[in-house]
Amino acid sequence: MNRKRVTYGLIGGTLCLAAWAATAMPHHTPAIPMNDPPTPVQRVAQQQVTVPKAPPRIEVVFALDTTGSMSGMLDGAKKKIWSVAQYIGNGQPKPELRIGLVAYRDRGDAYVTRFYDLTDDLDKVFDHLQSFEADGGGDGPEDVNRALADAIDKSSWTDGQNTLKMVYLVGDAPPHDDYHDAPDSKALARRAQGRGIRINAIRCGSDATTQLAFNRISQLASGEFASIDQGGGVETITTPYDDKLAALNAKLMGTAIGYGKSRDEVARKVARSLAAPAAMNADRASYFAKSGGGAVGGMGDLVKDIAEGRVKAEDVAPSDLPAAIAAMSPPARSAYVSHKAREREEVSTEINTLADERNAYLKKSKPKAGSLDGAVEGTLRRQAAAAGLSL
Repeated sequence: MNRKRVTYGLIGGTLCLAAWAATAMPHHTPAIPMNDPPTPVQRVAQQQVTVPKAPPRIEVVFALDTTGSMSGMLDGAKKKIWSVAQYIGNGQPKPELRIGLVAYRDRGDAYVTRFYDLTDDLDKVFDHLQSFEADGGGDGPEDVNRALADAIDKSSWTDGQNTLKMVYLVGDAPPHDDYHDAPDSKALARRAQGRGIRINAIRCGSDATTQLAFNRISQLASGEFASIDQGGGVETITTPYDDKLAALNAKLMGTAIGYGKSRDEVARKVARSLAAPAAMNADRASYFAKSGGGAVGGMGDLVKDIAEGRVKAEDVAPSDLPAAIAAMSPPARSAYVSHKAREREEVSTEINTLADERNAYLKKSKPKAGSLDGAVEGTLRRQAAAAGLSL
C-alpha cells in the first residue's frame, strides 16, 4: 500500500469530520442577560444629552442723523432709549439685549461718524446718547452710507439663528450715492442682507427723495420703512407710578459699590441717571429689575461681581474701594456687601410688582402714529419672531 495515499486519506477524513462537527454541533456563545443592569459605557450611550437652549438675543444699532435739523428727533431718542430697552426686556422668553450707536453727519462737518459698538451696558449707551447734539448739515444729502458701513462692518454682531440683528437708520436727508470712493446705499443694503442684518429705515419729515432712498434700502435689507414727524413725534406719557419707581431706581443704584478702575465710572452712571426725568428713571428701574442686570450697567459693581463669582470680597484691596468701606474691618466689609445684595433683591422685587402695574397702565396709551418710539416698537414686535421671541 502506498504510504502517501494512506496519509492523505487520514488527513482528508480528519478535515471532513471537523467540518461536519462545525455545522452539526451547536455554538455556545454566552448570552447577555436582559435583566442585568447596563454597564457604565452602556449607560453613557443610552443617555440623551440635553443642551440648554441659549436665550434669544436682540442686537440693535441706531444710526442717527445728528445734523442741525434733527434736534427734535434726538431729544425724543434720548427720552425713549430706556423705554425701548424696557419694551424689549419684557419679551418672552427673556432676551439678551445689546445696543450700539452711530451718529452721522457729512464730509466737511465736525465729524462724519461717531461709532459706539454694541454693548449690554445700557447705562453707557444712555451716556453716549446724551452727548449727541444736532449741528452742521444744511446742504441736502448726508453721509448715510458711511453710517451704514460703520453699523454693518464695525459692530460686533453675534452669529446664531436666535439672534435678531437690526439697524435703525433715522434721518431726514438721502445718502450721498454720488461719493464714488465708497459703496453706495444699494450695495450696503445688500451686504447687510447677506449677513442677516435687517435695516429699518425711518424718514423724519416729508422729503420725497429721502423716502425713495430709505424705502429702497429697507427693502433690499429685509427691513421696513416708516415715516415720522420731523421732530420725532415722541410724547412723554406720565403715569401715577413714575415718582415711586424713580425713587426705587435711586434705591436700586444705591446698592451699587464701584471698585477698582470702574469706581469713578459707576459714580458717573449713578449721577447721570439721578438727573434724568422721573418717567425715564421709571423705565430704567423696570429694565434692570426685569433683566436681573444688577443696579448699573457693565462691570465694576462689587455686589454684582461677587454674586456672579468674578471676585471675592477679601481679594479686593482697600485702596480699590470707596473710603467709607475701605475703613471697615474685613468681616464688616463682607457683611456690608451681603446687606447690599439683600437690599437689591428686595428693591428689585418691589420694582417688578410696580412695573407690571405701570405697564398695564401704559398699554392703554400706545405710542402715537408717526412717532419714533411707535415706529421702533412696531418693527421690533413684527420682526422679533425671527429670534424666537414674542414682544
